Amino acid sequence: MSYLPLFLSSLLLCSCAVAAAPPSLDSLSTVLNQRMLLMKEVATWKAEHHLPVEDLPREQAVLKEAREKAAAAGLAPQSVDPFMHALMNAGKAIQYRYLADWQSSPDGAHHAVDLAVLRQQIIALDSQLLQALHQRLQAGAFADEDIMWLSAQLNVPNLSAEDKKAVLASLRLIRLGT
Repeated sequence: MSYLPLFLSSLLLCSCAVAAAPPSLDSLSTVLNQRMLLMKEVATWKAEHHLPVEDLPREQAVLKEAREKAAAAGLAPQSVDPFMHALMNAGKAIQYRYLADWQSSPDGAHHAVDLAVLRQQIIALDSQLLQALHQRLQAGAFADEDIMWLSAQLNVPNLSAEDKKAVLASLRLIRLGT
């Protein structure tokens, strides 16, 4: 019985340490969630216009643009490739899951936002992500606690635990530019 107060106080200290995050992590989690939430809208547009989820030429353009923006943001351009790949793979998986859900239970009440508008929103969010990553990396590499905190913050429908794990693991590969 005498260990219970010690256990509870330790638990409280741990939860406080995980609950508080530096501003750069907070903005990173917000932008990651916003980007992932747009995947439902992208899936809606693609479903209404009978377009495939996978668009390899578009992915190559996104990677090229991400490298350019990474350099401008003070990051090593090639180091963002795994992160962008993980983001795009998670985005495609989310879209496929929505399409599968709609196949079995159609959701006809939703009107698609133009894909060009959505892409502009994604481009803007990618810029914000790269800026937040630069800001975070200036304070040091991602610690296990940072990854755990971000994992708890990523709450997007149809984002699997494995997709989340891949995105967060790729954060550790991003480096500051020289």
